[in-house]
Amino acid sequence: MSERLMSTRNYGSFKSNHGDNRLLNLDEHNALLASMKEYGFLKSFPISVVSNGSGKLIVKDGQHRLAFAEKLGLTVYYVEEKMNFDVAKVNKSTKIWVPKDYAQKFAASGIKSYQEGLDFAEQYKLPIGIAFSLLAGYTEYTNVRKHFKNGTFKIKDRAWAEAVANVYTPLIALSKAIRSTRLLEACMAVCRVPNFDSKRLLRGAELCREKLVPYSTRDAYLEMLEAVYNFRRQQLVGLKSAAIMAMRDRAAAKPKK
Repeated sequence: MSERLMSTRNYGSFKSNHGDNRLLNLDEHNALLASMKEYGFLKSFPISVVSNGSGKLIVKDGQHRLAFAEKLGLTVYYVEEKMNFDVAKVNKSTKIWVPKDYAQKFAASGIKSYQEGLDFAEQYKLPIGIAFSLLAGYTEYTNVRKHFKNGTFKIKDRAWAEAVANVYTPLIALSKAIRSTRLLEACMAVCRVPNFDSKRLLRGAELCREKLVPYSTRDAYLEMLEAVYNFRRQQLVGLKSAAIMAMRDRAAAKPKK
């Protein structure tokens, strides 16, 4: 049961951005600012807080309302909750949480693997879900989603993740038209091939950019990568078949859940 509705203009008694919520981003909430300018801080929409035991009230829900109230000099209405709830599970009415929200939340709370994942995604310009999947050694976000969302994500294969990113990113820099999930899957596969030479692939790609065209399947991209890999080479390598075999062997070696 919640405590009674309270009010204050002592904005310093609150603390937000503590690692349990999305990062504060006022630029994305112009509509909220406009409504608060027109209607003020409505009592029927108080912010939800919990005490941290040292005199500060932690904002669980309503950090943007608090920020705009301070900016506009408005009285803040709030309710202090007795239960320290998970806002990611409760607050789904205004905006659905996306992977970046979870990553930023756990990174802000001090979990190193999440900050490393955010840095990796930024460095290689990868979607958050893909970046974290690669770092965990998987090809799909669904394989890491549960641990990712509950704060127990672990980095297990950074070397492979960086190998994939260092092939995929230069390729799409040469041809933006081939940027796709299917190409990324092909890059994941070739980077599992023993003795795969990424420098050889990228040199070939630079010499035959006309071969860098979009396809609809991973295997079609594997054929393209094989053609690029063997461009002007006397010693040909069956890169596509080797990549498919490497991924099959890896899948077979994984323990059943």
